Amino acid sequence: MSKRVVILGGGVAGLEALLALRALAGDRLDLTLVSEHDVFVDRPMTVAEPFGFGSAARLPLPEIAAEFGAEFVRETGTAVDGAGRRVTCADGQELAFDTLIIATGAQTRAPFSDAITFGFEGSGQAIREMLDRLRHRKARSVAFVAPTMTGWLLPLYELALMTGRELARNNVDGVELHVLTPEDRPLALFGGRVSQDIGRLMAATGIEFTRASFAKGNGGGLTYGALGQATPDYVVTLPLLSGPGLAGVPASEPHGFVPVDEYGRVTGLPDVYAAGDAVDFPVKQGGLAAQQADAVAEHVAASHGAECDATPFAPALRGMLFTGDAPLYMRSGVADADPDVPDAWYPLWWPPTKVAGRYLPPYLLERGDGEGFGGPPMGFVDVDIPLTSITLPG
Repeated sequence: MSKRVVILGGGVAGLEALLALRALAGDRLDLTLVSEHDVFVDRPMTVAEPFGFGSAARLPLPEIAAEFGAEFVRETGTAVDGAGRRVTCADGQELAFDTLIIATGAQTRAPFSDAITFGFEGSGQAIREMLDRLRHRKARSVAFVAPTMTGWLLPLYELALMTGRELARNNVDGVELHVLTPEDRPLALFGGRVSQDIGRLMAATGIEFTRASFAKGNGGGLTYGALGQATPDYVVTLPLLSGPGLAGVPASEPHGFVPVDEYGRVTGLPDVYAAGDAVDFPVKQGGLAAQQADAVAEHVAASHGAECDATPFAPALRGMLFTGDAPLYMRSGVADADPDVPDAWYPLWWPPTKVAGRYLPPYLLERGDGEGFGGPPMGFVDVDIPLTSITLPG
Protein backbone atom coordinates (compact mmCIF):
# COMPACT_ATOMS: atom_id res chain seq x y z
CA MET A 1 0.00 0.00 0.00
CA SER A 2 1.11 3.55 -0.69
CA LYS A 3 2.29 5.49 2.32
CA ARG A 4 0.52 8.75 3.02
CA VAL A 5 2.72 11.83 3.19
CA VAL A 6 1.07 15.07 4.31
CA ILE A 7 2.81 18.34 3.46
CA LEU A 8 1.73 21.36 5.50
CA GLY A 9 2.34 24.52 3.50
CA GLY A 10 2.13 25.60 -0.13
CA GLY A 11 5.15 27.89 -0.31
CA VAL A 12 8.61 27.23 -1.74
CA ALA A 13 9.54 24.48 0.74
CA GLY A 14 6.18 22.73 0.47
CA LEU A 15 6.10 22.71 -3.34
CA GLU A 16 9.77 21.74 -3.64
CA ALA A 17 9.09 18.80 -1.33
CA LEU A 18 6.00 17.82 -3.33
CA LEU A 19 7.80 17.87 -6.68
CA ALA A 20 10.88 16.15 -5.29
CA LEU A 21 8.92 13.34 -3.66
CA ARG A 22 6.98 12.62 -6.82
CA ALA A 23 10.21 12.60 -8.85
CA LEU A 24 12.12 10.42 -6.38
CA ALA A 25 9.43 8.03 -5.14
CA GLY A 26 6.99 7.86 -8.02
CA ASP A 27 3.65 6.35 -7.00
CA ARG A 28 5.02 4.79 -3.82
CA LEU A 29 3.60 7.74 -1.89
CA ASP A 30 0.08 9.09 -1.50
CA LEU A 31 0.69 12.86 -1.28
CA THR A 32 -1.55 15.47 0.34
CA LEU A 33 -0.78 19.19 0.17
CA VAL A 34 -2.39 21.34 2.87
CA SER A 35 -2.36 25.14 2.61
CA GLU A 36 -4.41 28.01 4.00
CA HIS A 37 -4.03 29.70 0.61
CA ASP A 38 -5.02 28.33 -2.78
CA VAL A 39 -2.47 30.33 -4.80
CA PHE A 40 1.32 30.01 -4.81
CA VAL A 41 3.08 33.37 -5.05
CA ASP A 42 6.75 33.59 -6.02
CA ARG A 43 7.31 36.07 -3.19
CA PRO A 44 11.01 36.86 -3.80
CA MET A 45 10.00 38.42 -7.12
CA THR A 46 7.46 40.76 -5.53
CA VAL A 47 10.28 43.14 -4.57
CA ALA A 48 10.59 44.17 -8.24
CA GLU A 49 6.89 44.83 -8.83
CA PRO A 50 6.61 48.37 -7.36
CA PHE A 51 9.43 49.47 -9.70
CA GLY A 52 7.95 47.87 -12.80
CA PHE A 53 10.96 45.55 -13.22
CA GLY A 54 9.02 42.29 -13.28
CA SER A 55 6.14 40.40 -11.75
CA ALA A 56 5.83 37.44 -9.45
CA ALA A 57 4.36 34.18 -10.67
CA ARG A 58 0.97 33.37 -9.16
CA LEU A 59 -0.20 29.80 -9.72
CA PRO A 60 -3.23 27.92 -8.36
CA LEU A 61 -2.16 25.30 -5.81
CA PRO A 62 -5.03 22.87 -6.57
CA GLU A 63 -3.84 22.67 -10.18
CA ILE A 64 -0.23 22.07 -9.15
CA ALA A 65 -1.28 19.38 -6.68
CA ALA A 66 -3.46 17.66 -9.30
CA GLU A 67 -0.67 17.79 -11.87
CA PHE A 68 1.54 15.79 -9.51
CA GLY A 69 -1.17 13.40 -8.40
CA ALA A 70 -1.62 14.93 -4.95
CA GLU A 71 -4.74 15.76 -2.99
CA PHE A 72 -5.15 19.42 -2.10
CA VAL A 73 -6.74 20.52 1.16
CA ARG A 74 -7.32 24.22 1.73
CA GLU A 75 -6.99 24.42 5.49
CA THR A 76 -4.67 25.56 8.26
CA GLY A 77 -2.89 22.95 10.33
CA THR A 78 -3.08 23.80 14.03
CA ALA A 79 -1.81 20.74 15.94
CA VAL A 80 0.19 17.57 15.43
CA ASP A 81 -0.43 14.31 17.26
CA GLY A 82 2.85 12.50 16.76
CA ALA A 83 1.83 9.30 18.51
CA GLY A 84 -1.52 9.13 16.70
CA ARG A 85 0.02 10.33 13.42
CA ARG A 86 -2.65 12.92 12.81
CA VAL A 87 -2.78 16.60 11.96
CA THR A 88 -5.68 18.66 13.28
CA CYS A 89 -6.87 21.53 11.09
CA ALA A 90 -8.56 24.79 12.06
CA ASP A 91 -11.95 23.49 10.95
CA GLY A 92 -11.63 20.44 13.21
CA GLN A 93 -10.92 17.83 10.57
CA GLU A 94 -8.05 15.42 11.15
CA LEU A 95 -5.63 14.17 8.50
CA ALA A 96 -3.85 10.87 9.05
CA PHE A 97 -0.24 10.51 7.92
CA ASP A 98 2.59 8.03 7.76
CA THR A 99 5.01 10.90 7.25
CA LEU A 100 4.44 14.59 7.91
CA ILE A 101 6.43 17.47 6.41
CA ILE A 102 5.97 20.86 8.09
CA ALA A 103 6.60 23.63 5.56
CA THR A 104 4.22 26.27 6.86
CA GLY A 105 6.74 29.09 6.93
CA ALA A 106 7.18 31.49 9.80
CA GLN A 107 4.65 33.69 11.52
CA THR A 108 5.18 37.39 10.82
CA ARG A 109 4.39 40.64 12.57
CA ALA A 110 5.15 44.29 11.90
CA PRO A 111 8.01 45.69 14.00
CA PHE A 112 6.81 49.31 13.83
CA SER A 113 3.37 50.84 13.68
CA ASP A 114 4.21 53.69 11.31
CA ALA A 115 6.36 51.95 8.71
CA ILE A 116 5.93 50.10 5.43
CA THR A 117 6.50 46.44 6.30
CA PHE A 118 7.49 44.88 3.01
CA GLY A 119 5.71 41.60 2.33
CA PHE A 120 2.53 42.57 4.13
CA GLU A 121 -0.68 43.13 2.22
CA GLY A 122 -0.67 46.56 0.57
CA SER A 123 3.08 47.09 0.97
CA GLY A 124 3.69 47.04 -2.80
CA GLN A 125 1.19 49.84 -3.36
CA ALA A 126 2.65 51.75 -0.41
CA ILE A 127 6.12 51.55 -2.03
CA ARG A 128 4.67 52.85 -5.31
CA GLU A 129 3.08 55.79 -3.50
CA MET A 130 6.37 56.50 -1.70
CA LEU A 131 8.25 56.53 -5.01
CA ASP A 132 5.70 58.91 -6.51
CA ARG A 133 6.08 61.35 -3.62
CA LEU A 134 9.88 61.13 -3.83
CA ARG A 135 9.80 61.79 -7.58
CA HIS A 136 7.61 64.85 -7.02
CA ARG A 137 9.84 66.04 -4.15
CA LYS A 138 7.03 65.76 -1.62
CA ALA A 139 9.25 63.54 0.54
CA ARG A 140 13.00 63.85 1.08
CA SER A 141 14.20 60.94 3.20
CA VAL A 142 13.77 57.18 3.54
CA ALA A 143 15.24 54.79 6.11
CA PHE A 144 15.39 51.10 5.20
CA VAL A 145 15.53 49.36 8.57
CA ALA A 146 16.31 45.75 9.49
CA PRO A 147 15.02 45.34 13.05
CA THR A 148 16.77 41.98 13.52
CA MET A 149 19.32 39.64 11.92
CA THR A 150 16.86 36.73 11.97
CA GLY A 151 15.43 36.10 8.53
CA TRP A 152 16.64 37.41 5.18
CA LEU A 153 17.84 40.99 4.73
CA LEU A 154 18.43 41.02 0.98
CA PRO A 155 15.00 42.49 0.04
CA LEU A 156 15.78 45.54 2.18
CA TYR A 157 18.93 46.26 0.16
CA GLU A 158 17.06 45.65 -3.08
CA LEU A 159 14.40 48.16 -2.14
CA ALA A 160 17.04 50.73 -1.21
CA LEU A 161 19.12 50.23 -4.37
CA MET A 162 16.14 50.26 -6.72
CA THR A 163 14.78 53.37 -4.98
CA GLY A 164 18.12 55.09 -5.50
CA ARG A 165 18.22 54.09 -9.17
CA GLU A 166 14.64 55.21 -9.68
CA LEU A 167 15.48 58.65 -8.29
CA ALA A 168 18.58 58.90 -10.49
CA ARG A 169 16.58 57.98 -13.61
CA ASN A 170 14.15 60.77 -12.79
CA ASN A 171 16.93 63.29 -12.02
CA VAL A 172 15.78 63.65 -8.42
CA ASP A 173 18.60 64.64 -6.09
CA GLY A 174 18.84 65.67 -2.47
CA VAL A 175 16.91 62.66 -1.12
CA GLU A 176 18.51 61.04 1.93
CA LEU A 177 18.54 57.24 1.76
CA HIS A 178 19.77 55.20 4.72
CA VAL A 179 20.10 51.47 5.32
CA LEU A 180 20.15 50.57 9.02
CA THR A 181 20.93 47.00 10.05
CA PRO A 182 22.67 45.17 12.92
CA GLU A 183 25.39 44.06 10.47
CA ASP A 184 29.01 45.21 10.59
CA ARG A 185 28.98 45.82 6.83
CA PRO A 186 26.47 45.59 3.98
CA LEU A 187 25.14 42.05 3.48
CA ALA A 188 27.88 40.64 5.70
CA LEU A 189 26.50 37.12 5.29
CA PHE A 190 27.61 37.11 1.65
CA GLY A 191 31.29 37.47 2.52
CA GLY A 192 33.88 40.22 2.17
CA ARG A 193 34.11 40.44 -1.63
CA VAL A 194 30.37 40.66 -2.17
CA SER A 195 29.93 43.01 0.77
CA GLN A 196 32.53 45.38 -0.67
CA ASP A 197 30.85 45.35 -4.08
CA ILE A 198 27.43 46.00 -2.55
CA GLY A 199 28.93 48.81 -0.49
CA ARG A 200 30.29 50.42 -3.65
CA LEU A 201 26.90 50.09 -5.34
CA MET A 202 25.24 51.74 -2.38
CA ALA A 203 27.75 54.58 -2.29
CA ALA A 204 27.34 55.18 -6.02
CA THR A 205 23.59 55.30 -5.53
CA GLY A 206 23.82 57.76 -2.65
CA ILE A 207 22.77 55.29 0.08
CA GLU A 208 24.36 55.60 3.49
CA PHE A 209 24.95 52.38 5.43
CA THR A 210 24.63 52.59 9.21
CA ARG A 211 25.10 49.84 11.75
CA ALA A 212 22.15 50.24 14.10
CA SER A 213 22.14 48.34 17.35
CA PHE A 214 18.45 49.00 17.83
CA ALA A 215 15.46 50.55 16.15
CA LYS A 216 12.41 50.94 18.32
CA GLY A 217 9.15 52.79 18.62
CA ASN A 218 9.13 55.83 20.87
CA GLY A 219 5.91 57.69 21.53
CA GLY A 220 4.41 56.66 18.22
CA GLY A 221 7.48 57.63 16.21
CA LEU A 222 10.70 55.82 15.38
CA THR A 223 14.01 56.39 17.08
CA TYR A 224 17.32 55.05 15.76
CA GLY A 225 20.17 55.09 18.25
CA ALA A 226 22.86 55.02 15.58
CA LEU A 227 21.38 57.62 13.24
CA GLY A 228 20.94 60.59 15.53
CA GLN A 229 18.58 62.54 13.32
CA ALA A 230 14.91 63.36 13.02
CA THR A 231 12.46 60.67 11.95
CA PRO A 232 12.65 60.21 8.15
CA ASP A 233 9.66 60.83 5.91
CA TYR A 234 9.37 57.10 5.21
CA VAL A 235 10.53 53.99 7.02
CA VAL A 236 10.63 50.70 5.11
CA THR A 237 11.22 47.58 7.13
CA LEU A 238 10.92 43.79 7.13
CA PRO A 239 8.65 41.60 9.26
CA LEU A 240 9.72 40.06 12.54
CA LEU A 241 9.63 36.27 12.29
CA SER A 242 8.69 33.54 14.73
CA GLY A 243 7.99 29.82 14.54
CA PRO A 244 4.74 28.31 13.25
CA GLY A 245 3.25 27.72 16.70
CA LEU A 246 1.85 24.24 15.99
CA ALA A 247 0.59 22.48 19.10
CA GLY A 248 2.45 19.23 19.69
CA VAL A 249 5.55 20.38 17.76
CA PRO A 250 8.70 21.32 19.70
CA ALA A 251 9.84 24.94 19.52
CA SER A 252 13.29 26.36 20.19
CA GLU A 253 13.97 29.51 22.17
CA PRO A 254 13.65 32.43 21.82
CA HIS A 255 11.55 32.64 18.63
CA GLY A 256 9.79 29.29 18.55
CA PHE A 257 11.28 27.80 15.39
CA VAL A 258 11.15 24.02 14.92
CA PRO A 259 14.37 22.16 15.84
CA VAL A 260 15.52 19.72 13.14
CA ASP A 261 18.59 17.64 12.26
CA GLU A 262 20.55 17.67 9.00
CA TYR A 263 17.84 15.62 7.27
CA GLY A 264 15.02 17.84 8.49
CA ARG A 265 13.77 15.35 11.10
CA VAL A 266 11.93 17.13 13.91
CA THR A 267 13.39 16.54 17.35
CA GLY A 268 11.32 14.03 19.33
CA LEU A 269 8.69 13.34 16.65
CA PRO A 270 9.28 10.16 14.60
CA ASP A 271 8.41 10.47 10.90
CA VAL A 272 7.83 14.21 11.20
CA TYR A 273 10.05 16.53 9.17
CA ALA A 274 10.25 20.28 8.68
CA ALA A 275 11.80 22.59 6.07
CA GLY A 276 11.84 26.26 5.17
CA ASP A 277 11.25 29.32 7.33
CA ALA A 278 9.59 27.24 10.07
CA VAL A 279 12.85 25.55 11.11
CA ASP A 280 15.54 26.82 13.44
CA PHE A 281 18.14 27.55 10.74
CA PRO A 282 18.98 31.26 11.24
CA VAL A 283 18.82 32.34 7.58
CA LYS A 284 15.35 32.36 6.02
CA GLN A 285 15.61 32.34 2.23
CA GLY A 286 13.78 30.63 -0.62
CA GLY A 287 16.83 28.89 -2.05
CA LEU A 288 17.81 27.53 1.36
CA ALA A 289 14.20 26.43 1.94
CA ALA A 290 14.38 24.47 -1.34
CA GLN A 291 17.66 22.85 -0.28
CA GLN A 292 16.13 21.86 3.06
CA ALA A 293 13.08 20.44 1.29
CA ASP A 294 15.32 18.41 -1.03
CA ALA A 295 17.16 16.89 1.94
CA VAL A 296 13.82 16.03 3.54
CA ALA A 297 12.39 14.55 0.32
CA GLU A 298 15.43 12.36 -0.25
CA HIS A 299 15.30 10.99 3.29
CA VAL A 300 11.54 10.41 3.14
CA ALA A 301 11.72 8.76 -0.29
CA ALA A 302 14.60 6.50 0.76
CA SER A 303 12.81 5.53 3.99
CA HIS A 304 9.84 4.38 1.91
CA GLY A 305 11.92 2.22 -0.40
CA ALA A 306 12.84 4.55 -3.24
CA GLU A 307 16.25 4.03 -4.81
CA CYS A 308 17.90 7.31 -3.90
CA ASP A 309 20.60 8.49 -1.57
CA ALA A 310 19.64 10.68 1.37
CA THR A 311 21.94 13.70 1.34
CA PRO A 312 22.07 15.91 4.45
CA PHE A 313 21.35 19.62 4.20
CA ALA A 314 24.60 21.42 3.28
CA PRO A 315 23.57 25.06 2.85
CA ALA A 316 24.88 27.04 -0.10
CA LEU A 317 23.67 30.61 -0.31
CA ARG A 318 22.57 31.47 -3.83
CA GLY A 319 21.08 34.92 -4.02
CA MET A 320 20.00 37.25 -6.78
CA LEU A 321 20.10 40.88 -5.70
CA PHE A 322 18.11 43.34 -7.82
CA THR A 323 20.06 46.58 -8.16
CA GLY A 324 18.46 48.34 -11.13
CA ASP A 325 21.94 48.48 -12.69
CA ALA A 326 24.19 46.17 -14.73
CA PRO A 327 24.01 42.47 -13.86
CA LEU A 328 26.81 40.70 -11.99
CA TYR A 329 27.00 37.04 -11.01
CA MET A 330 29.28 36.28 -8.09
CA ARG A 331 30.52 33.27 -6.17
CA SER A 332 32.80 32.82 -3.18
CA GLY A 333 34.46 29.71 -1.84
CA VAL A 334 32.24 27.30 -3.78
CA ALA A 335 33.61 23.77 -4.24
CA ASP A 336 34.90 23.04 -7.77
CA ALA A 337 34.53 26.69 -8.78
CA ASP A 338 37.28 28.39 -10.74
CA PRO A 339 39.14 30.51 -8.14
CA ASP A 340 40.14 32.92 -10.88
CA VAL A 341 36.50 33.67 -11.72
CA PRO A 342 34.98 35.19 -8.56
CA ASP A 343 32.40 36.96 -10.67
CA ALA A 344 31.15 36.62 -14.22
CA TRP A 345 28.61 37.83 -16.76
CA TYR A 346 26.90 34.41 -16.90
CA PRO A 347 24.52 32.81 -14.38
CA LEU A 348 26.02 30.56 -11.70
CA TRP A 349 23.03 28.19 -11.64
CA TRP A 350 20.09 27.31 -13.86
CA PRO A 351 17.54 28.63 -14.17
CA PRO A 352 18.95 31.92 -12.86
CA THR A 353 15.91 32.77 -10.75
CA LYS A 354 15.45 34.43 -7.37
CA VAL A 355 14.84 31.02 -5.79
CA ALA A 356 17.58 28.55 -6.67
CA GLY A 357 16.27 25.01 -6.37
CA ARG A 358 16.35 21.62 -8.04
CA TYR A 359 12.68 21.07 -8.86
CA LEU A 360 10.47 24.10 -8.31
CA PRO A 361 12.36 26.79 -10.32
CA PRO A 362 12.48 24.70 -13.54
CA TYR A 363 8.79 23.98 -13.07
CA LEU A 364 7.98 27.68 -12.64
CA LEU A 365 10.09 28.47 -15.70
CA GLU A 366 8.14 25.91 -17.73
CA ARG A 367 4.83 27.33 -16.50
CA GLY A 368 5.91 30.90 -17.24
CA ASP A 369 4.19 33.06 -19.84
CA GLY A 370 7.30 34.02 -21.77
CA GLU A 371 9.15 31.90 -24.29
CA GLY A 372 12.71 31.11 -23.26
CA PHE A 373 14.45 32.81 -20.39
CA GLY A 374 16.31 36.05 -20.74
CA GLY A 375 16.99 36.74 -17.09
CA PRO A 376 15.56 39.61 -15.07
CA PRO A 377 14.68 42.70 -17.10
CA MET A 378 16.81 44.96 -14.90
CA GLY A 379 20.18 44.66 -13.20
CA PHE A 380 21.02 42.25 -10.44
CA VAL A 381 23.87 40.58 -8.60
CA ASP A 382 24.01 36.79 -8.27
CA VAL A 383 26.00 35.19 -5.45
CA ASP A 384 26.84 31.56 -4.71
CA ILE A 385 28.36 31.05 -1.26
CA PRO A 386 28.54 28.01 1.05
CA LEU A 387 27.36 28.70 4.58
CA THR A 388 29.16 27.39 7.67
CA SER A 389 28.91 27.97 11.39
CA ILE A 390 31.57 30.64 10.93
CA THR A 391 29.62 32.64 8.38
CA LEU A 392 26.16 32.32 9.89
CA PRO A 393 24.78 35.20 12.00
CA GLY A 394 25.29 34.79 15.72
